[in-house]
Amino acid sequence: MRPYQEEYLTLLAGMARQGDLTVDQEGPEAFMETVRQSSRAAREAVERGTQLLRENLFPMLDDILSASREELEDLQQFAGELMAGTDQKDVGLHYRIHQALTDYARHGKHRDMLIRELYLVGMSLYNMETNLSPNKLRLYAARMRMSFVESAGYFETDYDDITDPEIRGYIHRSMGNIALGYEGNEAAKLKLAAIQRSLGILTDPDIQAKTPSLPWDRYIYMSHQERTTMLSYLRSGHAEPEVFAQVLESTQIIQERQLRQARERGEPLQPRWQYAYYAARYHCGAMLLTEFLDTLYALSTARPDDDFGPQGMFCHVSVPALYMEYCKKLPAAQQPRHAGRVDRMLRRMCRWLVRAPNSDSNALMMFYTRQVLYAYLELPGCMTFFDVMQNVFAARHPTSYAKMWRAGRTAETLCRWATEDCPEKLVGLLDCADADQVVRRKEELARFAERAGRLYDAGMIHCFDMVLLPCRGLFEEEHALLQLHTYCGAQILGEHPSTAMYADIAHGHHCYFNEKGGYPMGFSPRSSPVRAMIHIISVADALTAGTDHVGDHYRPAKSFETILGELKEGAGSRYAPFVVSLLESPQRQKELKDSMEQWILEAYQALYRRRSELANMV
Repeated sequence: MRPYQEEYLTLLAGMARQGDLTVDQEGPEAFMETVRQSSRAAREAVERGTQLLRENLFPMLDDILSASREELEDLQQFAGELMAGTDQKDVGLHYRIHQALTDYARHGKHRDMLIRELYLVGMSLYNMETNLSPNKLRLYAARMRMSFVESAGYFETDYDDITDPEIRGYIHRSMGNIALGYEGNEAAKLKLAAIQRSLGILTDPDIQAKTPSLPWDRYIYMSHQERTTMLSYLRSGHAEPEVFAQVLESTQIIQERQLRQARERGEPLQPRWQYAYYAARYHCGAMLLTEFLDTLYALSTARPDDDFGPQGMFCHVSVPALYMEYCKKLPAAQQPRHAGRVDRMLRRMCRWLVRAPNSDSNALMMFYTRQVLYAYLELPGCMTFFDVMQNVFAARHPTSYAKMWRAGRTAETLCRWATEDCPEKLVGLLDCADADQVVRRKEELARFAERAGRLYDAGMIHCFDMVLLPCRGLFEEEHALLQLHTYCGAQILGEHPSTAMYADIAHGHHCYFNEKGGYPMGFSPRSSPVRAMIHIISVADALTAGTDHVGDHYRPAKSFETILGELKEGAGSRYAPFVVSLLESPQRQKELKDSMEQWILEAYQALYRRRSELANMV
């Protein structure tokens, strides 16, 4: 590899370490300083990484057709270091490099190279889009699927002419991965058909005989693993008999393999496949739901607290999500009986999350964590969903927790001033019928604003790795994914009665007041019963995020006065005039500026306390 590539990889390794924070500093002030130092180091890494890529890589990618064989080999090796299996250091850059190499191969009619590059482009898109899971929203599924389809298509046209076993392997892997492009209950049959076609070819003795050196058994086993992921369709209750039978067949095959390997190694079964086997038994009627829930609960405690590997991660984080999902199948009257178990699993999960170091399995950890948020079941006596959200952010993205804490206090202040200056603008919030009622319920509305600030960026749970790990600015594809955090936040909050009232605030806080800009397109704050709070949070977000760049590696912080100028300039277009007018008084400007500076320390004090509580949670 070239020196700039080695330096960039070193920067990436440093970025991964920046997120490892503990609460054993002397106190919250020391903890805050550690966070701020880490953020400064991360910004410096981003600046240096961007410079390295602009000076060395991007010009080459722009002129890829002129690249030498040696340069192409260096690019392939560099990209291989950026993303390999669960080790995903920089998926976006991996995609950009292989997209350029695909153009090179296509233009030069390098068939074997094109087959490989199409597969790698598809895998880049798949790993980028997993940031959205388990939300059913998809942005690049069609593009990913077409990459795999084109690569796999060479099986029909050129397979016998290809002499390189590795390239034939890419064809089979692409064919198996076509199924990754189908999501949702409506696509179950298409996904199943893609897996079936791939399995039919992989198990054909004549095909195997053509390339005996390929790991056929591994390909077949991975196809069965992919088919077991369709257990989610069984959980949803939408699976048809054909889907049902084939998923059960795959889980049985995997169980037998796992049992054999466990005996050979003298090790216990891997929890993930234990779950799949017991889930299959439940779905085929061989196990009662109550028995299955007992098994899941036992599985959740099967690993010690200090097991931070993939198996420990599955037990501590994914199993609680699965338990809650299956609890929803019980009659509503029976669900509260499981509150004690659910609460204990959630507490154990939070303790594990705050202690878990960053590793090459971060993406998987965050996928499992999002599973919990989407599967959460509100039960009496359980940890509230509000606290689950706060705990997850405090454990895995402390700077976002601190930012939303400050946004909550800012929104609370703005809401109090609005009840004094223009209570009529808040009519409708919390069903307030008129201005007089707004004034009488001032404290209740202020509390609503504070909690809205603590939750409005809930959708960023989908973007942690994407915005934290790369040492560069975001690419267009990543910006598009990032903007979906508003939609995803609304989805997460809207699923639960205790947070549903905040869903529109998460959805619309980046919409312009005049609805001629911002995102997402298609959502109108004017039609929302909490439109006034959306406008307040929009201003609170601008003030909070704009004046402190801790945790934001891409934008420099601005002065309070500069943000005020931007708010006044945007009044009537980007920002609601009634909210901006609350800041016209010099006295209020000084009061808010002084308060926001004080809230930085208070936010980290609150963060430090919460992380300490999580680390010692029982």
